[in-house]
Order: sequence, then structure tokens, then C-alpha cells
Amino acid sequence: MKQKHYDLCILGGSLAGLSAAVRAKELGVQRVLVLEKMKFLGGCAKLAGGIYSVESPTQRRLGLHYTADECFRGHMDINNWDCDVKLVGKWQRRTGDNIRWLVEKGCWFTKVLNFSGEKRFYHMTEKPTGNTIIETLVKECQRFGVEILTEAPAKHLLVRDEKVVGVQAELNGVLTDISADNILIATGSISANEALLKKFYPGEDLSHTKIMARVPHNTGDGYLMAMEIGAAETPISTLYIGPHNHPYNQRTGLIMRRPQVVKLNRNGERFTDESMPETRDFGWMQSIALNRQPGKICYGIMDQSIFDYYMTHKQNLTAFEFRHGNRKNQDALSDYGKKEGVETIDKGATAWLDMVPDDIQKEADEGRIFICATLDEVAEAIGAKDPEIVKETIRNYNYACEQHYDAECLKDPRYLMPLTTPPYYVFVAYQGIDTCIGGIRVNHKLQVVDRECWPIEGLYCAGVAAGGWCSRGYGYFGSEMSFVLYSGIAVGEEVASRVHNQKDG
Repeated sequence: MKQKHYDLCILGGSLAGLSAAVRAKELGVQRVLVLEKMKFLGGCAKLAGGIYSVESPTQRRLGLHYTADECFRGHMDINNWDCDVKLVGKWQRRTGDNIRWLVEKGCWFTKVLNFSGEKRFYHMTEKPTGNTIIETLVKECQRFGVEILTEAPAKHLLVRDEKVVGVQAELNGVLTDISADNILIATGSISANEALLKKFYPGEDLSHTKIMARVPHNTGDGYLMAMEIGAAETPISTLYIGPHNHPYNQRTGLIMRRPQVVKLNRNGERFTDESMPETRDFGWMQSIALNRQPGKICYGIMDQSIFDYYMTHKQNLTAFEFRHGNRKNQDALSDYGKKEGVETIDKGATAWLDMVPDDIQKEADEGRIFICATLDEVAEAIGAKDPEIVKETIRNYNYACEQHYDAECLKDPRYLMPLTTPPYYVFVAYQGIDTCIGGIRVNHKLQVVDRECWPIEGLYCAGVAAGGWCSRGYGYFGSEMSFVLYSGIAVGEEVASRVHNQKDG
């Protein structure tokens, strides 16, 4: 490649990197380069089902009225205020404008659903959302003439006089120095780097935990490059998505997660409010409870009457069911790397429920679901040492259903259905992680900071690699995509401002 000097060199061609490139270009930045180490653009963002936003034009069109201020407070409170308050504030107050920015480019959002709880923040397009957003940004990059190189992994940041002045990347198998005034790290998460997983999850047994973002490009490259030059690190935030039925069939996994299904640990005891994902804005907290259970494993139990109820009352309880139940490919990662969008069942939105009886039988044949005639068989299926604990747990639960009051976990009475009609269906369920967020500390301008929290000149970080916007947990569902989009746009604006100021100076 003929050597050039760039105003902005972006490491990573997924949502954060592409949005930064487009925003910088439309604000007049001339020389923009995107380096992507994979053969294709888009990364894990292509698989996203939706994006969080508040005060968006789509919500206003649908008559939904929530405020950025209340969502800011909710996000900060659920994260114990263990976040950068300025960074979170800027992001929350820009989510609606960022949806408008995409809409103006032809990315039309048709639905705003409740992924968790009853408030509707989860924005979806007619076709698979993540893929649609990426396609929109790729077209914009082409329109603006953004220079993009694929199969071009970045290796090291170049530093001179305490300023980042470029990057060393592998181009056509040759290490090449690329000069740039501004570098953006948008390289994704650490989710496929075993050494970094051990570092950030010390002493944790992840052998039963499925990490959805454990794909080839998520090896923490940006984190490693930033640490190499003295950047500050943050803890890793985690979007836990357990209980997760893996190895799994997505449809039986959705049934297992439903609020009427009772969750027991290996000892035969309940440990959570099973209605949490349907009744709380932060339904992922159920998986935090799972994290404390032996082996991070639990068992979902329903009886024949609950099964019959599902088959006669066919509906999607949340956007999660609407999105994932209708996947043609049951393993989400089967679509990773494909140019085309995620294939879906070409039928009604609840067509997936028609397939569940056959799915359950197949899963039973594979030993991932047990069909039991008695509670003693249930106890044997889950490996409980004392069958009487299982019987007592179910007896107490059935009493709670009779009283319409769950004194143990305060489960929403709407979802209290007793387990009284054998056979009992026992689903094996494990912990799940969507992705591992953060690692690189940034300030509210998305500048990477050193260990004294001073900005490292010329270096920015956006997307999943950036930490500080959530704590060790998460926020509203769809927040990851929302922050990734915001941070890319914000860096594009910061760089444009810097470039113009340098020219004016």
C-alpha cells in the first residue's frame, strides 16, 4: 500500500468503527481509513436483534413517552453509580438523535418492543436489525469514499513524544506502519481470548457458560495494544443471559425461560423470581442469581398443564421471543460472517410455538430435557441428593400458587401456575454471556486515558472495548448496541472538531 497520512485511522469495521467513519466524513474529515482484520465488515453487530433508545422519533411516532433523564437515573442506579457520570449522561441524552441519524440514512425502525419488563425501548427494523444497520453504514462509507481494508489486523500503536501517531498493521502479510493524527480503537471484546477471560473472571468456572461473542475476531486486540502503551483499564462488565439452554435448541430455550416455569438449582431449591425478565426493566438480573448456584446450572420445571397452556395461548411474551423464536437457524452463531441477513421462519410471529412439541421430544432424546412421571424422577434427573427437598420446594410453590402470593421470591401472581399435572418436563439450563464489555478506560470524550486518568493524545476508544459506561452488570436491553453506535458517532464528531481546529489554527 502506498504510504499515506490519515486524519483518522479506525481499528475495527463493525458498528462503532463504521459509524465513526461516516460521521467524521459527513463533517468534512477527508482522510479516513478503516482496518478490519476479518474478511467481512460488521462483526457481532450483524447479529443484534435490536437497539435501545429513548426519546427517539420512532417512539414519538408510536406514542411512547419516556425521558432520557429517567433512563439515566435507572441506568446509574442499577449500576450502583459505578460509571462515568458524564459519559453515561451524554450517551443517554443522544440515543434518540442517533436513531434519527440512522433513519435519515434510510434505516427505518418499524417496531419498539419490550425486551425485558413492560417499557418499550427495544428498536427493531423490518429485516434483522443489526444487519440492516451495518448495511446502511457500509453504503454510507461507500458513498463518502471511506478507505476500507479487510484482512488487515492492527498489531501495535505507534507513539512519539507521548502522542499516538499511528498504528502498525499487517497488510498482505507484511507489517506496515500507518501514520495518522487520530487512532480509534473499535476492535470489539475480549470474549474469545482465554487468557484475558481468566484475568477478568478469576477463579470462575466458565466451562458450562456459553459466551455468544466468542467468535474469531473478539480476542481483545485493542485492549492489548492500549495496555502496551500504558492505558488505564476498567473491570469487565458482563451481559449475563442465563439460564441458557445450551447445547441448545433456541425454541425450547425460550420455553425454559418463561415465567411460569419453576427454576431449581442442583439441590432442588428455588433461587429466583422466575417472572423477572417479563416484569423488570433489568430482567438479566435473574442470571446474576444463577451465577451463585452450584456449577452455575439450574433446571426449569413445567408440568403438562403449563405445556398445554402454552400450546393453546400462543403469544410472544417479549421481543426476545419475537426475535429468537422465529430464527430459521437455531444457533445464532450459524449466521456469523454471512453477508445476508438472519433467516427467519416465513410464517406468523408465533409460528415457532407450533414446533415446540417436536423440539421437546428431540431434546429429550438427546438427554437435555427429562420427561418425568413423578417428583422422585425429577429429583433423580437434576441429581438432587435429597428428593424430599425437591418435593418440599414444589409443595411450597404450589401453596403459593393457591394463595396467589409467593412469599419466598415475590413472583408476579400472574405467572403463578402450580405443578400438579404429570408428566413433568425438566430442562437443563446453564449460565450464558452475551458479551464481555470494556477493559479500556475512556473519559467522557471517548479519549483513552493513562493510569493517572489523563488523555493519551491522539487515541480514542469506542464500542464494546470501551469501559466505564456500565459497571460489572449491564443496563436496559439493547444498551450495548446503543452505546456502541453513540460512541462511534461521538468520536467522529470529536475528531472532526479537532481536525477543523488544527486547520483554523
